Amino acid sequence: MNIIKNGPEDMVMSDELLGERIKTVRKQRSMTLQDLADRSGLSIGFISKVERGLTSPAFSALLGICRALQVDLVELVQASTDRRPVIRKNERMSMFPKADDGLRHEFGTQGFRKIKGLWLTLRPGAEDISRGHSEEELGIVIKGRLKVTLEKEPYILEEGDALYIDSYVPHSLKNIGNGECVCFFVFN
Repeated sequence: MNIIKNGPEDMVMSDELLGERIKTVRKQRSMTLQDLADRSGLSIGFISKVERGLTSPAFSALLGICRALQVDLVELVQASTDRRPVIRKNERMSMFPKADDGLRHEFGTQGFRKIKGLWLTLRPGAEDISRGHSEEELGIVIKGRLKVTLEKEPYILEEGDALYIDSYVPHSLKNIGNGECVCFFVFN
């Protein structure tokens, strides 16, 4: 189905394919839906809908699933072993193609890499919330204004400002500007 074939239109992963991959990995690990729910902190009903391609998980939910399955996020969502050193803007693969919550997550790296990149675009007022995850993050605001809350401490970031987020720290990112906010994150 839809990962990096010929052009930008082929670089989208469907909800169905993501769900199939999650289910396959879960079964390879001999885990039940209940096991995955218990380990990820998500409901069985939600995980079932994700596995059937009926819903797109939020980034933090997907990271929770990855942590529970002990699988790397990129390994789960990218079928490509492409290790090109350059990813053009029009070649970025969307993480959640059907999501319309004011957020757009696009991979900034491809294939299996030790360091992973992620473009995050937020419409005005949009917010991305994470309960924390195993990766440390380094982010930079490319365009716009961003309110970052690490645990309960708020910070306002402007274009060119950077932030570091330790592993497992709950955080949220909210566009508080009038226009689009674009950030780039590196995970390790």
